[in-house]
Amino acid sequence: MAVMLAVVMQVLDLTIVNVALTYMRGSLQANSDQITWVLTSYMVANVIILPLTGLLVERYGQRNIMLWSVAGFVISSALCGQSHSLVEVVLWRFLQGIFGASLAPVGQTIMLGAYPSNKRGQAMAILGMGIMLGPILGPTLGGYLTDTLSWRWVFYVNIPFGILAFLLMQTVPDGGKSDNPRPVDWIGFLSMALGLGSLQGVLSLGDQDDWFSSHTIIILTLCTILGMLFFVWRSLSIKHPVVNLRLLKDRNLSIGSMGIGIFGLALFGTMVILPIMLESLMHYEAFTAGLVMAPQGVGAMMAMMLAGRLLGRGVHPRNIVLVGIVFGAFGTYLTTLYNLDINMAWVIWPSFIRGIGFGLVTIPLFTLAFMTLKKSQQAEGSGIFNLMRTLGGSIGIAIVSTVTTQETQVAWNQMSHFINPFNPALRHYLSAAGMTQSPTTWQILGNVVVYNHADMRGMLDAFALVLYGFLVMVPLILFLKEPPTDPANAAPTAHVSE
Repeated sequence: MAVMLAVVMQVLDLTIVNVALTYMRGSLQANSDQITWVLTSYMVANVIILPLTGLLVERYGQRNIMLWSVAGFVISSALCGQSHSLVEVVLWRFLQGIFGASLAPVGQTIMLGAYPSNKRGQAMAILGMGIMLGPILGPTLGGYLTDTLSWRWVFYVNIPFGILAFLLMQTVPDGGKSDNPRPVDWIGFLSMALGLGSLQGVLSLGDQDDWFSSHTIIILTLCTILGMLFFVWRSLSIKHPVVNLRLLKDRNLSIGSMGIGIFGLALFGTMVILPIMLESLMHYEAFTAGLVMAPQGVGAMMAMMLAGRLLGRGVHPRNIVLVGIVFGAFGTYLTTLYNLDINMAWVIWPSFIRGIGFGLVTIPLFTLAFMTLKKSQQAEGSGIFNLMRTLGGSIGIAIVSTVTTQETQVAWNQMSHFINPFNPALRHYLSAAGMTQSPTTWQILGNVVVYNHADMRGMLDAFALVLYGFLVMVPLILFLKEPPTDPANAAPTAHVSE
């Protein structure tokens, strides 16, 4: 109960905020590109802290890390809820991401240690089902709270659950503390934080600052290159790096990590675009938007259960991943056919199909990535794999937001010249609508009618980018090695990572 409350609280926070973004954008006076910083700041903090989790546990123990993480998560959630500017909420979301990063991996480790070996699979399955509640309940609960109370309650809802988890965690046996902990490579950690943070800054600020015409973007780009190059060199040259990049010599782990990074772009990119489209262009209430997005989580949960059974019956994980890519690509292709007149079914069924694709890809891809690793390397390999998934999602959100903003402007420029008093089609349109050619009419047509169609075209281009992401995964999967014939080298239980 203690672990489930803490982990579900953290996973729920990844999805519950999505449907509130439109309301936050209005309240905090931010545009559609800027408001995604609320998501990316959280994920960047997760990426930075995840590699330190094992080292922190060795020093302070599992229970202490969980207690600090839960307490910090609750406090930062309360601070997010009382924020009155975009800078404030992004800062507190970053802090929330720092404290939330360790909850899932340490919680999974506690679960593994609390059960005998013959019941660990059952324990992980229960935890996995709880984790899957995030994408199912998150949009619906977030929409309900936003509609009935305000967007601030998507953060305040963490407080009672966090307090209960903190109290229950007092009874959890401690473990994981080492008498001789590994040294922390703080130089490597700081260079990684500089590189990843600067990269996120480039992607998030580039569009509004006109990219390399801005001195800020140039400086951030230089910091990204220098920070990441130094981080890679440092990781390959010392005995105990923050992230053991030497493991990427294993082809399956390196290709699998690339695949899960692209998968993160598809997953989180879609979950950013869809609620903004539903609420801004389709004029759905937040609760309704959450309901029509929930089938994606249902499809993912069903597909994960099916994938686990197929793997247990000896079906090659590569085949399952390829089928998942087909489902994901088809569901995303349907979204590229959207227009402003689609009904609710056009949102529900593509989301459900895409969710099936997400579920069929996740567990088998984890299995493929770890097939050729030794057992002694699996813990560090899991860190790289999860790091790439979160990093891919963070970069994906920034890229998708930039594409949407840029292509919306391009579409507006292309379509606005049709608003011309000498266009006979426009005269017929105005006559049928009972409107006259006045300054107010031109303003309405330009700022409402044309902009809405342009915004839809920008989002369709972003959906197309997600579709290409699925297709790029196909050749990567085909390059993965066959599973070893020795069962001793089998991959770990997939639920541990998920």
